Amino acid sequence: MALLTESLLLDAVIFLTSCVLLFHLYFQHKFSYWKKRGVPYAEPSMLFGNFKNCFLQKECVGQFFRRLYEQGSGHRFYGIYLFARPALILRDPELIKQILVKDFNIFYDRQVHSSAKSDPLSNNLFTLKGTPWKYLRVKMTPIFTPLRVKNMFPFISKCATQLTDYLKEASDKGERLEMKEVAGKYATDVITTCAFGIESNCLSNPNAEFRELGKKAVEFSTYRAFEFMSIFLLPLMVKLMDLKFFSTEGTKFLRRAFWETLKYREENNIVREDVMRLLIQLKNKGHLDEEKQENGANGVHNNESLLDKSTFEFNGDNLVAQAAIFFTAGFESNATTTSATLYELAMQPHLQTRLREEVIAAMEKDNGELTYDTIKDLEYLHMVISETLRRIPPLSILDRVASRDYVIPGTKTVIEKGTVVYVPLLGIHNDVDAFPNPDQYDPERFSEENKKKRHPFMYLPFGEGPKYCLGKGLGLIAIKIAVASVISQYEVLPCENTPPRLDLDPKAMILAVKGGLPLRFAKLKK
Repeated sequence: MALLTESLLLDAVIFLTSCVLLFHLYFQHKFSYWKKRGVPYAEPSMLFGNFKNCFLQKECVGQFFRRLYEQGSGHRFYGIYLFARPALILRDPELIKQILVKDFNIFYDRQVHSSAKSDPLSNNLFTLKGTPWKYLRVKMTPIFTPLRVKNMFPFISKCATQLTDYLKEASDKGERLEMKEVAGKYATDVITTCAFGIESNCLSNPNAEFRELGKKAVEFSTYRAFEFMSIFLLPLMVKLMDLKFFSTEGTKFLRRAFWETLKYREENNIVREDVMRLLIQLKNKGHLDEEKQENGANGVHNNESLLDKSTFEFNGDNLVAQAAIFFTAGFESNATTTSATLYELAMQPHLQTRLREEVIAAMEKDNGELTYDTIKDLEYLHMVISETLRRIPPLSILDRVASRDYVIPGTKTVIEKGTVVYVPLLGIHNDVDAFPNPDQYDPERFSEENKKKRHPFMYLPFGEGPKYCLGKGLGLIAIKIAVASVISQYEVLPCENTPPRLDLDPKAMILAVKGGLPLRFAKLKK
């Protein structure tokens, strides 16, 4: 029976037309947000806003934000739409500094979400917010001091030795190696020995459990890519679909590995200078031994007097979560940076020669060894790694959420409470004004003279402000000793299947190279 007219078909046409009209008016209203505020913005398309290519996995998140960063050239900030939700891209380095550092008390939370109900490891330093994050950050920061990284250096150095031994066998046989996979095994060994106190031996055991877990974590299927994209960019999807950062299988494995190691070490009174030792201290005492001594010497009764420790307890999955995020975030960025650096050195032999001369000269002054202090002081090595991190930063974006209405300094523009602002690292790292000819791999960009010519907030591979990456020092040392060890013993060469350039995987949330990186290694003659 017809409701509006005498024809059921006509009723259906009217209903559908009304739905389309309402749909159009809804998005027209939503997409007028930045125009009404006088903010320059990227013209959105119906339904997707500016997010279509990224959502359909035609470009990765880093490429998406880089494209819009470049589109907003000439403006300090640029409005975009993720579907119907407005967000703001920051382009001016002084404004980026203002928000990340000076006004951190307003922009202290990330947008990243994971379902606490289905993801028991979501209470980690990366995904926590507000007071629990602040308390955890205070307690975790001392774990990664330069002294503690130096204490872990022997474990990292052992992994680097295993890496060069692995290359020797391939070199002797004239084999080509898939460097992404080799670097992944090395990175997994480093992270597991430093975070879990476990020698995973991925280089000698191709079926090592930790390596299998790591590969699954970064081998993005269409669904897993959507899941990670939503965790970082689409919080409503996380709530609607109960999405999670750690898979059920990965959670079970990491939980088992953590508690078995902790139990064994406590029962046998084993003390080892690694992250696990420090997490055990936090579990048993609520603070690190050195932290209490330092606070007592300074007449301070610990940071707990300023923060409510009941908001976060070091027990159960809360402990596992810290080791888990360190493992997940660390090994892929380490592997990508190490393999990409060796690739670039293979493609530009003159850079490789210069770096080798620096490394070998430093080793000759230090009894033929690569010590922590030797690695830390190699200037050209630091320039090389810095250039790799410019081209492929571990995270392609930094995001912050306004906790209250905020007037952008020097303007009348208000960033409303709850609005997300983005720092597109891949965009600023490829800005032609800061980095001329940005697609060219050139370590000279990071000479002291050239660094002085650009704003320091145009290069932020590890973030900046109170939320900078805690594992920065450990990650850099692990990458540097791997590259220096390989370069000091082998000539790195391209082969017939080596790609002519590095392309980014459109599905990867953590920037990763698409396809393989096959390389050859020739033993140097003494």
